[in-house]
Parts: sequence; C-alpha cells; structure tokens
Amino acid sequence: MARIRTQFHNKQKPKSVETIAGAMGMNLWKLASGAANKLYNDGFNFKDNAQLIDAIGEFGIFLLQLADRIAYDELPQDERMRFTQTLAGHLINTMIENQIEELGEGDYQAPFVEKLNERLDGYAEFNLVDGAPSYPMLRYFANNIDAVMGGADNKWVIETIIEVEAPALVKPLKEGMAKLLPQIGPQDAESAD
Repeated sequence: MARIRTQFHNKQKPKSVETIAGAMGMNLWKLASGAANKLYNDGFNFKDNAQLIDAIGEFGIFLLQLADRIAYDELPQDERMRFTQTLAGHLINTMIENQIEELGEGDYQAPFVEKLNERLDGYAEFNLVDGAPSYPMLRYFANNIDAVMGGADNKWVIETIIEVEAPALVKPLKEGMAKLLPQIGPQDAESAD
C-alpha cells in the first residue's frame, strides 16, 4: 500500500483547512492509483491508459466521499465544507493533469466533474456501518469500477473490489484523516506569521 503523508516539516505550526485538504488530496491520489495499479498487477485487463485513469478516478471519488463523511464527524460545518471543496478540487486537478499527460490535450474537466457529481449523488444514498462502507455502498463502487473496466474481460473485478480492494483502502484513509485533521489550527493560522 502507498505510504501517505501525515506530517509536515514544521510540526508546531497549525495548518489551514486547505493545507490539510491538499495533503489529504495527495494521499487520496496515491491510494487510488495504487489500488488501480494493484488490479493491473493482479492480472486484471486494462485496454489502455484512458481506462486505467478512469479506474483511478473511480477509486478517487470513492475515497473523496469517505473522507467527506469522516470530516463531517470531525470538523465544524464551515471547515468541513472548505476541506471537502479543496479536496475535490485537488482530485479534479490531479485527474486532469494525468489525463493530459497520458492522453494529450483535451477537455477532460467537464466530463469528470459531471461524473464526480453523479457519483457523489449516488454514494449519498448509502450509509456507513461502524465507520466502514456498507455492503450496498461497496457494491455501488464495485459496479462503477466494473463499468470502467469492461465487464466480461474482468469478470471477478466486482468481488475483488468488494472483498479486497475497497476494505484495504479504508484503513489508510481513516488513519491519514485521524492524523491530519487534528493539525488544523485557527482559521488563517498559516498566514498569521
């Protein structure tokens, strides 16, 4: 599993919500790309880089909505909104940068933002159970990955996502959030120097 960032060089200085969301955004991308690459290394088929990047996007969206649910329980409403908006912006920007790098210039933002909003609406229908995604939520996520990966070519991907990959992502995400969120200081703490 990818090593995630949970500390800063200046540990004493409080961090802004946006700084913490940026660090979590890097972690989210590492976890998402690591999970998609693990599927590839485990023998699942990707036709091309576009399909691989789309799978990473689905992993990223899944992790984003889980991070938002954790933030909902841990942060005041205004900070949670800033955190989630910054985290979503980081995911969108990183996704687009990777698409441009791998696939060439194109209009990638509008389709990804549309997918992000559609998926977040879908995930909103499901609950967590004891802090973990419910089976219906995992099934929804797995079906999204299956739609990206082509169905019959990867017939065990749904089971693999539900039983192995999604649960393996939840623990490092929760640990990262537990270590990063407490580092948030008073609003605009970083600019107070």
